[in-house]
Amino acid sequence: MSQQQKVASPEMQQFILQQQAKAQLQQTVSRLTEECWGKCMGNPGNYMTSKEQACMDNCARRFLESTQFVVKYFQSKANQGGQHSDF
Repeated sequence: MSQQQKVASPEMQQFILQQQAKAQLQQTVSRLTEECWGKCMGNPGNYMTSKEQACMDNCARRFLESTQFVVKYFQSKANQGGQHSDF
């Protein structure tokens, strides 16, 4: 097999990146659901109470904001060349 055949085509690389992004999103949704459902839901019924809806909304917002903060923090550290971490 030649060196050129070992390197994935640009289309294949793009496909792999898309699949990785999809898997990451599914993992995030799963973690968010697990965390917020446990905190907010009582006995499941036919509908969510307004208190449960508000709790789920607030929990999801906090989860996403926290995730974004952590991602931005580590991106900035990576851009600085991995200097000393104070996190």
